[in-house]
Amino acid sequence: MSDNTDTKEKKKSYRRRKLGKYVCHCCKKELPYCFSCPCGFMICEECFKENTWGISNGPTWICPDCERIRMTV
Repeated sequence: MSDNTDTKEKKKSYRRRKLGKYVCHCCKKELPYCFSCPCGFMICEECFKENTWGISNGPTWICPDCERIRMTV
């Protein structure tokens, strides 16, 4: 029975929100929030606005490291 309880605890834990640090890859500032990609790339809103011409096309942006398409909202 304890194995079943342990499995349920593990399943719940992966859904918890990440409480790590956000460090922008462009300006290297530690901030409370950054746009982020599962590959680890993070960009703050200020740097994102400066680089919108190269990484964004409306409601989506493309990660410059792995080229995944991400949503801005």
